[in-house]
Amino acid sequence: MSRLATWMSKPRSVHSWISVAFIVFGLWMVAALSIQSFSSQHLIEHKFWADLLRATSDDYAARVRAGEADRLPSRGIVRSWYVGEGRSALGVPDYLLGLAPGLYSTETGYRTFIASDAFKDHGSFHALVLDLPPGKLITTIDVGQLEDQQNHDAMRSGIWAGLLAIFVGGVIFWLHANLVRPVRDLADRMRAIVPGAAGERLPTTYRREEIQVIAQASNAHLERVEQFIERERSLLDQASHEFRTPIAVISGATDVLRQMSLPEVSKPVLGRIEHAVQDLSETMVALLYLARESSPGIEPIEVAVLHDLLPRLVTDHEHLLGGKTARLRIGEIEPTFIAVPEAMVRIAVSNLIRNAIENTDDGHVELILRGGVISVADSGSGFNTVEAARRYRESLQQSAPIRGRGLGLFLIGRICDRYGWKLSIEPAAGGGTRAALDVSASVIEPEPDSLR
Repeated sequence: MSRLATWMSKPRSVHSWISVAFIVFGLWMVAALSIQSFSSQHLIEHKFWADLLRATSDDYAARVRAGEADRLPSRGIVRSWYVGEGRSALGVPDYLLGLAPGLYSTETGYRTFIASDAFKDHGSFHALVLDLPPGKLITTIDVGQLEDQQNHDAMRSGIWAGLLAIFVGGVIFWLHANLVRPVRDLADRMRAIVPGAAGERLPTTYRREEIQVIAQASNAHLERVEQFIERERSLLDQASHEFRTPIAVISGATDVLRQMSLPEVSKPVLGRIEHAVQDLSETMVALLYLARESSPGIEPIEVAVLHDLLPRLVTDHEHLLGGKTARLRIGEIEPTFIAVPEAMVRIAVSNLIRNAIENTDDGHVELILRGGVISVADSGSGFNTVEAARRYRESLQQSAPIRGRGLGLFLIGRICDRYGWKLSIEPAAGGGTRAALDVSASVIEPEPDSLR
């Protein structure tokens, strides 16, 4: 019962429901015709014939007693013979002469009539043998015509059932050809449309008006989406230009200030400005890069050397420790190459390192690269892994970063979604937290010759 409920609860197409309805209707009609035909066949075996035979035989018996035995009908549908001592059995069928008193028939039903092998090949009839001393009265009713009519009606019911089955099958096929197939064709054409490609539309030449309405509405939606994409693309181009200019100005200004003799107290501030400019520049590059639709085989392949990049990232983030007693350290680093722009790796790993540093006051933050997995583990105690995992899941569900929570998890989520990476955040074995970024989907396997 639960399986049936599960099957019924699954979403089904309109074509499926209509097909099931027609099949059930067809089966119901075939069953009704079969029951009607079967019931009509029982009419020929009904005990009504026994009552009719008894009434007719009583009438003929009265004639025999009145000395009118020679006037009994020996032809037609109802026939009767009186057979007794001193009377000729001429004209009486042989298969009726030896019957004992009782009801007989070539058709048996309701346990009213008795069948006999002697009746084979002698038509269809009901017979009553009545003991009427000094002989017996034999009365028969020919039901052959009625049986032929019933067989004809049964055959006609079978033809109607066959035509109904053909009709139901034809309607289901028509629905498939005129509803299911065009809708699937429309869906295939929709899937074939390349996002961002200008001018691609669905055909509106379908024969059915309903499919034309869907195609026209889809084309109108594609038109609005195309206009939206064009506006977004124009905005990204403008933003790219407007952001690059002030960042370049600030970066140039810091280079000039670095060449000047400044007080020692200003150097840390200048360093923070340089790091902020670098982070802003990488974030802007990442946002612009992620905003573009990925086109495999079109974009040039960029390779990031992780075993060279990760140690540099650790060194770049040491200034964030400030006055903390915690330290950054590098664990096992396996030689690894991935087919991803270095900026994407830098942004993702930098966010993990910053999160670990922010939640670690003492102890260490360790970075490990093993088997295509970048691990950032800290010995801190204040990082809530459940909250971090929840925030990461929320960032994946958002098309834009949640206000007040920064770009960190949002960017990591988008980068993982773009390249098929996986991020897991869990308690570390010795305390603290371990964030594991699995980048194995982008790892470039070394050539056999390079391993020699």
